[in-house]
Amino acid sequence: MEEESVQALREHLERQGAELTRLRVAAVDGSSHAREERGVFAASAISTGEVLAQVPQSCVWSAASARQSAYGQAFAEVFPEGKDKMVFLLDLMAARLDEKHPRHAYASALPKQPPTPMAWPENLRTMLSGTNLGAAVAEEREELEKDFASVMPKLQSARPELFSKDFTFEVFLWAHGMWFSRRYPTALGAIDQPKEEMEEESDGEGVLVPFMDFTNHRSGTKIVWQADVEKVSFITNEGVPAAAEVFNHYGDKSNEDLMLIHGFALLDNLYDTYGLWLTVKVSDEPTAKRRRRAVRTERLGPFHLRRSDARWKEFPSELWQALSAGSAGNEHLRSLSQLLRERLEDFQATQTRDRHFAAGGAAEAGDVDVRIRYIARYRDGQRQVLQDCTKALEEMLAKVSQEAAPAEAAPVSALPE
Repeated sequence: MEEESVQALREHLERQGAELTRLRVAAVDGSSHAREERGVFAASAISTGEVLAQVPQSCVWSAASARQSAYGQAFAEVFPEGKDKMVFLLDLMAARLDEKHPRHAYASALPKQPPTPMAWPENLRTMLSGTNLGAAVAEEREELEKDFASVMPKLQSARPELFSKDFTFEVFLWAHGMWFSRRYPTALGAIDQPKEEMEEESDGEGVLVPFMDFTNHRSGTKIVWQADVEKVSFITNEGVPAAAEVFNHYGDKSNEDLMLIHGFALLDNLYDTYGLWLTVKVSDEPTAKRRRRAVRTERLGPFHLRRSDARWKEFPSELWQALSAGSAGNEHLRSLSQLLRERLEDFQATQTRDRHFAAGGAAEAGDVDVRIRYIARYRDGQRQVLQDCTKALEEMLAKVSQEAAPAEAAPVSALPE
């Protein structure tokens, strides 16, 4: 039996022409009390090539449709040059708070807690300190705080009958989490021409496709998204047994991207990356006013290092290009190897704990918040990337000849966090 809010959404969508009879929404086994884990399941067996569901274009939520709402129009009056993203978030807030909003049934069926780490409690965000993800989360949250502070007081002053005191930063974080984690490519809602086989990555502000955004991610899932002027269709290219979960494919993302955008991480994610930032010394040419070469440091990156796999190289070519400036021999390899070993130490220090919780290990104090497991998976993935790349560099240093070595470069060091 579906939750009451999900059932109400289903009925709302089907009245507008949605085809959802082959699917049902239910709790995912093993979900944590700290999060609302739901998934989509097959009500009966679905064969390869068959349509899973269809959602009419009238139900697809875009920035353009958000601008047409009373809240979107009010925002445009106060902020004529306001961005589409802000319009989308404000309309999402309104849909949750206003029972008369035309999309209230959808907003009410969404999780009450946002999944993205920008909205996590401070104690969990602190567990990401010292990592690239931690820095990205802090930067994104700071931007959200600025965005909210720049518009909400003016809106509440100009249109208090619409933007009540219930439009808080916490609800704004919820709206951002729903939009950021659930959006599909904008092209799915572009009804001027047929669109087929959409890319997994969202572009622009994206669109929300109700009900089908309850599908969870599984790497390698064979699913096709199609859109025409009337509807958005989802087609399975692998078949789904009766009662089995119907998965989606969010793209071959690293855990850093999955965490930042969707709020979860995979165990032993082969697509993990480590974003390496470097500083190099750069010499400027003498000028008429300055006869000596000026030496300065320049920040370069991020260079995305990868796990070892036959399908790709651990190091991007841009990294070697960035290091191509005049040291002797293979000094750049040795410097880079030392830098990676230093970065690796931080993650090796918590390796045992990370592996324990990442793989589902128990805690002495009782239940483990699933987000702690995700953090452990992210950290363990960072360790694995650095470990693979450190090993690869050691092999290069052992085997490389002067002719086979990448372009020489000056020693490098990482910028302080």
